[in-house]
Amino acid sequence: MASTTDGKRGFGPLERLRQRFARDIEAAVGRHDEAAIYEGEPGDPGLTGGPGSMSWEIHGDLASLVLSGTAAILMEVLHPSVMHGVFTQSSYRTDPLRRARNTLGYVLRTTFGSTPAALGVIERVKAMHGRVGGTRADGIAYRALDPELIAWVHTCIPWAVMTGYERMRRPLSVDEKNRYLQEQAVIGRLGGADWVPETVCELEEYVERMRPQLAMNDQFAQFLGFVAGRVDAPEPVGRRELLDRWFSIRASMGLMPEWARRMTGTYVPDLPYRWLFAPSDRWKAALVRWVVPELACKRIALARATARPSSEPVAVRFESAEGSSEMAGRAAR
Repeated sequence: MASTTDGKRGFGPLERLRQRFARDIEAAVGRHDEAAIYEGEPGDPGLTGGPGSMSWEIHGDLASLVLSGTAAILMEVLHPSVMHGVFTQSSYRTDPLRRARNTLGYVLRTTFGSTPAALGVIERVKAMHGRVGGTRADGIAYRALDPELIAWVHTCIPWAVMTGYERMRRPLSVDEKNRYLQEQAVIGRLGGADWVPETVCELEEYVERMRPQLAMNDQFAQFLGFVAGRVDAPEPVGRRELLDRWFSIRASMGLMPEWARRMTGTYVPDLPYRWLFAPSDRWKAALVRWVVPELACKRIALARATARPSSEPVAVRFESAEGSSEMAGRAAR
């Protein structure tokens, strides 16, 4: 914290500015410091490997999570079945920040939450998705708990976040990326996917297989227009905010392949992206890291995971969405 000339701490102008930014970020993304989620059995590393894992390193960087979030969500809903479910059965119009907050919360809770809490989060999401389904405009029926849809929605998050971390934090080796994908695959399978990519090679091949199923339809266009502030805005959006959203959407989608940017109408040529959009995101990332140098949830989880463990292994018995009892814990990995 900054110091004032009289020796008191925490009241300097720079610190006041940091605290103001911190309040703004907290209002947008939440606190993520719930004791019931992140505290727990001493020595419990959680579901994704604990301290030293790639998931803890990458997901501990709020800047990468926030700046890649738009790309992750847009890639998810580029699948027409996912888009139909969001368009017809979610509250994104009346609570526009909810999906982004829920996605971020899911990532943080399943990464840093205690094993019982993380499993509970996954089961609650599955129960909610169990009520979602329908028939698309092209006559194709779907249900949100279809393992193939779960696999796509799951994959878009680590794909975008990993790419964002590498662009805005530090280069990652293929081995580090593979470790990260393997750690995250645990979450995807517990979430209902039969299979998710666990290596960079598998990720690239999987995305190519999925490309023919993706589409820029009318629902996606309306959703993107809403995110940009041009369609169904709950309150008027000023010109400056419209420009900022336009810029931010294209900067985030710059993490995705060119075909995805062209399909969604968010393509920016390489030269302006490298000289304008990418540097802007790196500056924003540096600002977020200055304001939030450490996530509260990671700090709490680190204290839990490094505490002296009890003599009993971490294991929890819970009821699944279908009502059957299952045993999970460290063995889930």
